[in-house]
Amino acid sequence: MAGTDASDRRPLSRRIADDLRAQIARGDFTPGAPLPSERELIELYKTTKATASKVIGMLVAEGLVYTEFGRGTFVRSRPPLRRISAARRHAAHRDAGKPVFDVQAIEQGQVPTREILFVGRGAVPSHSATWLRVATGTEVVIRRRLQLLDGDPAVLSTSYYPLWIADGTLLESPDAIPEGPDELIEKLGHRFSHGIEVFRAEMPSQEEAQLLRLRPGIPVVHMWDVDYDEQDRPLQVAHDIYAGDRHEFSYEWNEEDIRR
Repeated sequence: MAGTDASDRRPLSRRIADDLRAQIARGDFTPGAPLPSERELIELYKTTKATASKVIGMLVAEGLVYTEFGRGTFVRSRPPLRRISAARRHAAHRDAGKPVFDVQAIEQGQVPTREILFVGRGAVPSHSATWLRVATGTEVVIRRRLQLLDGDPAVLSTSYYPLWIADGTLLESPDAIPEGPDELIEKLGHRFSHGIEVFRAEMPSQEEAQLLRLRPGIPVVHMWDVDYDEQDRPLQVAHDIYAGDRHEFSYEWNEEDIRR
């Protein structure tokens, strides 16, 4: 039996899936490479079509591979964008004069673009209302956009701005903001003082999966990024939904942080 131990008491489908997973991790199957077909798995592992189908389904559910009708099963390509912590992000956009997403993507050799999905006034949902410290349904300015890396959807971003900041400003413009909302807020006379980021991972909704073009088995990571001024007033809440196979998150610490 190819790559498995006959004395192993785990179910055969699990043993085959573990063997293929190990081969993918070693680089025996590189990103984009085809996996053995069901017929080939049957021959390699002396198993049945039902077991071979179950193995493929397990790897698809884990997000390691994807299937294309009539073509086969392929190892998923994962060129992750490393998202840096908030403090470094604000420093990066000040230096570059571009949106934070663009700065990070360009630094990592990827081409960022975006599609504006909605700009206007609307009711803030409960999860972001809590962070804005307003009642659910309060009217705010909303900017919703789809951010892409090398033409592939990567982040569904929705930002909420209180009217005392956004009323009558370019934050209500339907056009993209070249320097990004953060720098625009600073130009309006507000200063970012501190913030918090909250993460939650889950499987995507139907709309999220469609907009991000997610294949089965790929989770999303929800992040709420809340920025405050020196008076501890929330300046904005950004609710980003990240495609789980396109990102990794990087946070750094130093001695000064420990002593605080």
